[in-house]
Amino acid sequence: MSGPVTLEMVYKEVKNIREMLEELAEKTVINILPEEEIGEEEWRELGEAEEEIRKGEYVTLEEAKKKLKAK
Repeated sequence: MSGPVTLEMVYKEVKNIREMLEELAEKTVINILPEEEIGEEEWRELGEAEEEIRKGEYVTLEEAKKKLKAK
C-alpha cells in the first residue's frame, strides 16, 4: 500500500467488512433454519398483513409489548 491511510479508506474497509458479515450471517441462518411449506391460509394472512402495513395499520414492537403486559 502506498501513501497515507485516510479516514475515508478506513470507513470504506469497515463498510466492506460489515457487508461481508451481514451476508455471512444471512447465509448461516438460511442454512441452519429448516425449510417449511406455507399453506394457502398462511399466504392469505401474510398478504393481509402486508396490505395493513401499506395502509399504515400496524403497531410498533414497543406498543405490542405494552399491550401484552397490560393483559
